[in-house]
Amino acid sequence: MASFGTIPRRCVNLPPGTLRALAGCLYRHTIQAGPALGLFQQRMAQWLGVPYVFGTSMGRSAFQLALESLDLDKGAEIIFPALTFPVIPMIAQMLGYTPVFCAVDAETFNAGPQHIAPMITARTGAIVATHLFGQACPIHDVVALAGQRGIRVIEDCAHACGVRVDGRQVGTFGDVGVFSFAEGKNMPCLGGGAIATGDEAVARRAEAIVAKAPTPATTTLVRTAFSIWTKWLLTRPVIFGLTAYPVLRLQLCCGRPLMDSTIGDELLEDFRHATPTVSRMANLQATIGLLQLEHIDAFNAGAQSNAQLLTTTLGTVPGIAIPQTQDDNHIYVYYPLTTAPEKRDALRHCLLRHGVDSKITDMCDCTALAAFRDATCPAQKPASPHEASLLEICVYPTIPAQHIRRAARLIRTWAGMPA
Repeated sequence: MASFGTIPRRCVNLPPGTLRALAGCLYRHTIQAGPALGLFQQRMAQWLGVPYVFGTSMGRSAFQLALESLDLDKGAEIIFPALTFPVIPMIAQMLGYTPVFCAVDAETFNAGPQHIAPMITARTGAIVATHLFGQACPIHDVVALAGQRGIRVIEDCAHACGVRVDGRQVGTFGDVGVFSFAEGKNMPCLGGGAIATGDEAVARRAEAIVAKAPTPATTTLVRTAFSIWTKWLLTRPVIFGLTAYPVLRLQLCCGRPLMDSTIGDELLEDFRHATPTVSRMANLQATIGLLQLEHIDAFNAGAQSNAQLLTTTLGTVPGIAIPQTQDDNHIYVYYPLTTAPEKRDALRHCLLRHGVDSKITDMCDCTALAAFRDATCPAQKPASPHEASLLEICVYPTIPAQHIRRAARLIRTWAGMPA
């Protein structure tokens, strides 16, 4: 059983000084409130190149803040890509809007004007332009389409913090950009989220909403912080190989589930009983956010380097598609491999037996979920990837280059190609 040279399915990215910052906030009793929030919002706005940023306690809360700040008509239709994290359209539905789903591109997994335009009606209030897996959607064209029809654009940047298009940050093209700082993203802040906007009216409404919003309890924040820090520790490759990896191998040998997240209708059933609430970012989260802003560009460059190495070493493998990009703006928050759905688990199990853990995606084809059974979708969708065909590999810079090459050779061997 391999213990060294292993690759976890995720590496939690926490910057140097995280534990010291947590201890400092505990000592000064500034977990909830303190000076860091205002400073973080200011510096993130400068980094993004927008006048306004507002922090929230979670990415979901940020999306709700974006919707409420746009002040759309109740019942308005909001167009989402069909392949997305289903909690996001569920929030829109719970707030009284109507999710409408469009197809996505089979290679990039993003939706462009050709997918969105057929779904626009007189009731369309907004388009959610999602930048999936770290690659920007054709945002110039999406914004142009929306502008022609007088429709608002929300950029979902949960997978794309730091992606630039023509030198400009995503999240700054539409009316409002939404960011998530959850543990699985490239810029975790012990939880947290944010919206960015250049629209003064949107900013005024957001400011008024946040002013009345609660901050999570100190005990909740501390518990979450230590949980995420523990996951950071356990996802260091060497420690992962000595702790979580043997457990996963045992689970595999016993035919047990591989510690996968709850997804799809099961996830939405749990969420359905919650009340969507905007809550503000805590001082602790903002303190970590300030540290993250010092390192995020270098981190993204490291992930790009590992992804390019994996792509080069893999080469062309029959039956497996790798991420396609026409520019250098893909930051590979996740590196999705696409294979036949009936072969995905066989590839995953083969990799795990040889020390490479991988992850089934949290993204879902929302048109197939019971929660959105009545949502509008194209009668004839173009061929698009199904989530059962996707397998995500971690390429974060924590993973040494030799391990990335080894993962590529394992995939080639599994496919019957020379290593």
